[in-house]
Amino acid sequence: MSLELLNEAFCSGESVICAVSGGADSMALLWALFTQRKDLNISAAHFNHRLRGKESERDETFVRAFCQKHGITVHVGSGDVRTYAQEHGKSLEEAARILRYEFLQALDCDKLATAHNADDNAETVLMHLLRGSGLTGLCGIAPTRGRLVRPMLHVTRQEIEAFLRAECIEWVDDSTNCDTAFTRNRVRHEILPLLLRENPKILRSISAQSEILRNENELLDSLAQELLCDAKNDEGYSCQVLSSAPDALQKRALRLMVREFLPQDVSLCHILSMQALLQHPSASASVSLPHGIDAQMFYGNLRICKNDVSFSETPLVFDGETVLPSIGWKITCKITKNLQNFANSPFHFALKYDMIAEHGISVRPRQIGDMLTLSCRKSLKNWFIERKIPAFDRDRIPVFVSNGQVVAVAALGVDRAFCPKEGDNALLIRIINIKEQSLEKSNQSP
Repeated sequence: MSLELLNEAFCSGESVICAVSGGADSMALLWALFTQRKDLNISAAHFNHRLRGKESERDETFVRAFCQKHGITVHVGSGDVRTYAQEHGKSLEEAARILRYEFLQALDCDKLATAHNADDNAETVLMHLLRGSGLTGLCGIAPTRGRLVRPMLHVTRQEIEAFLRAECIEWVDDSTNCDTAFTRNRVRHEILPLLLRENPKILRSISAQSEILRNENELLDSLAQELLCDAKNDEGYSCQVLSSAPDALQKRALRLMVREFLPQDVSLCHILSMQALLQHPSASASVSLPHGIDAQMFYGNLRICKNDVSFSETPLVFDGETVLPSIGWKITCKITKNLQNFANSPFHFALKYDMIAEHGISVRPRQIGDMLTLSCRKSLKNWFIERKIPAFDRDRIPVFVSNGQVVAVAALGVDRAFCPKEGDNALLIRIINIKEQSLEKSNQSP
């Protein structure tokens, strides 16, 4: 791999953390950065997903030993991916990705480097094509996103392994990469080899296409943003101005409107529903969008806002349950003595019972000035931003207080001062999404 490749992504003097799984791709990136960019402060980061038993421990040991041998600082984290997936309704693959990036984003550095390569990009494009995708999906993996950089997107897996053999660098293989139960693995082992036989240069072709489409996508986004600026007024966005634009630009402008409220794009059916509002004959109309937001048309103007969700401070029942129907949560409390082998999670945690028994505990929405100490002390606002909790969800997240002090926050965790130790008396709290529970029960009905 050439030095020119690594020069494009980094500036001299930057601190760079390389995400290292122990596999060929990440080992090649770490070694190339370490040996070719002496002007950078290079360190490594490894996240143990604890999904593959001894193999996961082997990977962590391998990365630690390699970094120690070469004097490379390594940051190691881990997470209970299975529990997170169950509690949040995610696939194991998605849960692992979320926890891994939460760990990486919490590290202090100028750049975070990941080893996505040309094969990964081709697989991603093909997966989007198979599922059905617009232009954004066909752009493939972005080379940069904030301080996250992917400098090897134009390097093939074959070139990576040749580089490692030439440098006499070992790596470890993830056995799950051969499991064709995963869509990506089927694309990698069954579909992509067929395409390579038809066109041995298809990886280069897809990489070049992705770059072209990314440039065109950025141009269309800028035109759509100009349309939104022209349509903007005190009441929202002028339906007349939006509807006068070409159809493709209308749809893109509406996607940009939604993107201010949601972390990901909505489906085409939602965009078409919003588009219908632009020509709606009534003076007012609205459509529901995912995650509790609405698109509202009012006297010729379109706006997006979150549903009105509110709840007041509510005392919790020890050894019982409290339902908050307005925000869709049920909270159960259970007193336990001599706490043993309990691991807190964002929606199921333990509090020191002796610290809250006298004053009781209640739940309320966040308030200005609320603070929480996890790894460090920050405002709830900053914790929500750091954990990428959407703004429209923050007012419905239960904040647990005792004697006027925040002791825990759903989705974030327990304040360090109220975390019990082994053997302590504890109050176990579980937070349940009523809507998801009801949906699960209805799906199980005959």
